[in-house]
Amino acid sequence: PPGVIRILSMIIIVLCIAIFACVASTLGWDRGYGSSILGGGIGYPYAGSGFGSFGNGYGYGYGYGYGTGYTDPRAAKGFLISMAAFCFIAALVIFVTSVIRSEISRTRRYYLTVIIVSAILGFMVFIATIVYIMGVNPTAQASGSMYGSQIIALCNQFYSPTTSGMYVDQYLYHYCVVDPQEAIAIVLGFMVIVAFALIIFFAVKTRRKMDQYDKSNIL
Repeated sequence: PPGVIRILSMIIIVLCIAIFACVASTLGWDRGYGSSILGGGIGYPYAGSGFGSFGNGYGYGYGYGYGTGYTDPRAAKGFLISMAAFCFIAALVIFVTSVIRSEISRTRRYYLTVIIVSAILGFMVFIATIVYIMGVNPTAQASGSMYGSQIIALCNQFYSPTTSGMYVDQYLYHYCVVDPQEAIAIVLGFMVIVAFALIIFFAVKTRRKMDQYDKSNIL
C-alpha cells in the first residue's frame, strides 16, 4: 500500500500540472470584457457587438443577472487553479516523505494525516470542479433563473449551425461554448478526486497492516 500511495501522489502531480495548463490556456478569453463590464450591468453583448436581434435588452439582463446570481468564469477558473496548486504541493510532500522513508512516514500518525489532508483536498477539488462546470457552461446555471431564457437565447446561436459569413463575437462564443481544454480540465478534476479517494483507501489499509504486522515491517 505505501508503494501505491507513492504512485497515486505522482499521478496527482501530473494531473494538477495538466489542469493548470488547460485552464490557463483559456484565461485570455476572459480578459476581453474586463471587470468593468462583467457583472457591471452591461453584460454580453455590448452595444454594437453584431447581435442586433438581441440588442442591449438581453445584454443588460445578462449583466444584471450575472452580478446577482451567476458564477464568474474568471473566479471559477481561479478557484480550480488554486486548488490544483494546493493538491500539487500536498501530493509532492506525500511523495517526497514516502520515498525518503523517514521515521515520519513509518508511523500511523503520518497516514492519519494523509487521510485527513486527502479528504479535505478531495472535497475542495470536487467543489472547485462543480463551480468550474457552472462557470464555463452558462446554460447549466441558467435553468430556473429569471434570466435563464435570456442566457439561453444568447447562447443558442452557437449551438446550431451558423450561417456562412456571419459575424461571431469570439469572447461571447468562448463564454457560451465549453472548449475542449475546459472539458479536459473537468475530467482531470474528477480524476484527482478519485486519486485522493484511492490514497485514503490505501492509507487506511496501511494503518490496519501496521496494527497487524507492526509498523517496522510494513514497508
